[in-house]
Amino acid sequence: QTEQYLENRREKGFTVIQAVILAELDGLNTPNMEGNKPLKENDPTRPNENYFNHVDWVINKAREKGIIIGLLPTWGDKVDKKWGVGPVIFNEENAFVYGKFLGNRYKEFKNIIWINGGDRDGGGDNSPIWNALAKGIKSQDNNHLMTFHPWGERSSSNWFHNEDWLDFNMMQTGHGQRSYAIYKRMLVKDYQLHPVKPCFDGEPRYEDHPVGWNPEILGWFDDADVRQALYWNLFTGAFGHTYGCHPIWQMKTPEREPIGLVRNNWYDVMNLPGAWDLIHARLLIESRPFLERRPAPELVL
Repeated sequence: QTEQYLENRREKGFTVIQAVILAELDGLNTPNMEGNKPLKENDPTRPNENYFNHVDWVINKAREKGIIIGLLPTWGDKVDKKWGVGPVIFNEENAFVYGKFLGNRYKEFKNIIWINGGDRDGGGDNSPIWNALAKGIKSQDNNHLMTFHPWGERSSSNWFHNEDWLDFNMMQTGHGQRSYAIYKRMLVKDYQLHPVKPCFDGEPRYEDHPVGWNPEILGWFDDADVRQALYWNLFTGAFGHTYGCHPIWQMKTPEREPIGLVRNNWYDVMNLPGAWDLIHARLLIESRPFLERRPAPELVL
């Protein structure tokens, strides 16, 4: 199934897949298909070698297909439970140790972008933990770029713009906004910050996602919504764009409990119209000198 998914994305021209080592949806206690959990006794300083061998295999399989993995060390509920499953297992000390392990293991892999965070607040009590995780990785690995996945309608710049480990900003416009105003408010601000760092929308509206989790009144995001967010993002100054699909991020199957009103299984929606549309943006970007591009918000009606 991993190969099925990666091959489908390769043929559509996708360049990066975001994936989480300590996944959402009880990723600590639900074993993978080979029966392995990621950590021994949920201790970040005691990784399970058998589990990480499979992580290695997935990253290498992506590399064979010309795909980079945007690799999240953990989802945010292991740092700050909020609405998630948890449990919270990280503190400043073990986050650094876990980051050091990851940095050493993956420093020579060619197809990784580190994504710290995981749909959570980067401030308050969370801030020292996210910083420790980043610094642990960077203590071993200076070969890869790193960013931070914030929670909804926030940007990594809110907390980490001046950190040396943050190479570019990721924002999340989320799954409820239907107005261009969110890009004017968030992306323009990030683009104009100093020191200058590239920026983009790492979690926009997803295809086949209920608008604002209220489908009876607002309906579902479709391919037109995907394209609209894509061009809003790029023409406002982003250096790339994320495509998401609601059943796919959670790999929904008939056996799995549905999350967020999901209505389809992952393997039935890999060829939705919106997924085919990203190639047009890629070809547009690659048809021009990368460093000569400029924002063109005047193209947004």
